[in-house]
Amino acid sequence: MRITSAIIALTAATPALAVEVLVQQVNLTFSPSVVTVNPGDTIRWKWTGGNHSVTSGSGCTNGTLFNAPLTSSAQNFVWTVPASAAGTSIPYFCIPHCFVQTGTIIVNAPAIPGDLDSNGRVDGADLGILLGAWGTSGPADLDQSGSVGGGDLGILLANWTG
Repeated sequence: MRITSAIIALTAATPALAVEVLVQQVNLTFSPSVVTVNPGDTIRWKWTGGNHSVTSGSGCTNGTLFNAPLTSSAQNFVWTVPASAAGTSIPYFCIPHCFVQTGTIIVNAPAIPGDLDSNGRVDGADLGILLGAWGTSGPADLDQSGSVGGGDLGILLANWTG
């Protein structure tokens, strides 16, 4: 019980340095059309006129990450970049204007093995992410074994910066 409490306290004491990136819908464009973010950051799309959407996917084919209106009654859409998107490029578009109104989200991969929240440190927050992903695959699978486990914990601890 004490170890669990210590991990929770350590994780809670380390704030993530997430940022919010603004993308405006301007006529039939998203501005900027390409943004680079880190897992945990948020992207806010802001409506300026007309009827639009913000839909993950490409070639007018919906993806599964997000699909939201951008209209006079829904003037903002906010999406938090999941850790599972680290190291990927996510295309998106506006459904009514899918061939001309497009954008791309480039999600950075952690620069330091074990820096799962991309804040430049390997610390309690990263340990919390790794433990929360235990037994699954994804960015916390640092040794690329197919499942988060003891090997990944060893890599994280070897790169601990505190």
